[in-house]
Amino acid sequence: MARRAPAVERSAAILNLLAAHPGKKFTLSEIARDLDINKATLHAILNALMQAGYLVRDHTAKSYGLGAVLIALGNAALGGYPAADAAVPEMHALSEELRLDVVASAAIHDEIVILEYSGTPRPFGVYVQAGQRIPLTPPIGSVFIAWSDPEAIERWIGKLGASVTKDEVASYRKAVEAVRIRGYSVGLEGGSQRDLVDALSGTKKKGERRTLEEGVRAVRTEEYAVTELDPNASYRPNQIGAPVFGPNGEVALGLFLIGFQGAISGSQVEFLASRLRASADRVTKATHGREPE
Repeated sequence: MARRAPAVERSAAILNLLAAHPGKKFTLSEIARDLDINKATLHAILNALMQAGYLVRDHTAKSYGLGAVLIALGNAALGGYPAADAAVPEMHALSEELRLDVVASAAIHDEIVILEYSGTPRPFGVYVQAGQRIPLTPPIGSVFIAWSDPEAIERWIGKLGASVTKDEVASYRKAVEAVRIRGYSVGLEGGSQRDLVDALSGTKKKGERRTLEEGVRAVRTEEYAVTELDPNASYRPNQIGAPVFGPNGEVALGLFLIGFQGAISGSQVEFLASRLRASADRVTKATHGREPE
């Protein structure tokens, strides 16, 4: 078993916290509270990250933000995801044609990491920027899971813990199967979905800061995942997602339409999904990927 490296783990947690709130700077006290790190220990880590160029400090506000060195690191990291680079022209074309925002993200370990974004941020919408992370926890991330082996699907469902009921497990399996058969996912707006939007946009509830983890766990499958799509029914989508496959048939990237304004019909959902899938298929072909059998 590998030995833990607490200083490295805390450094990663600091960078992840700042990346989850692009453009925002945190004071030492705020970081210490959010990550539960001793202030003396945190101060030493922040200084080390500043010296390396990973962080910058606003001496007037006494707050910390991400440093410019991370831009070079991010660009270098994107070189390992050729599908993301190939997806950018398709994303721009989709956004312009459909008047929606388009996001490209990848499943990395237990998180979904946003790699590219195309569109125009709207007031009161979800604030999305490259580098943001979302926990890969049911029902979020079915596009990345649907073509996996049964063991991987069960591990994804297992992240809900022992409290999940048999009926809930069955509904998650059904949702994953629907994505695989259809070739795309549909997530709906709902009461608990507002928690995820608040978490992504950094909105505070009174007296608290809602984390992405809390926002994801608040989303319920029966509100979020569409297993049967009725062309004549009305839906309020939060996202429509389609996979980009890699050379070995794995899901290398997920392309998502977001930024919907109000309800649309099931037939419109199908049309938008067909346009998204066509773009995803072209990216798959351009990067020599293949759809799994």
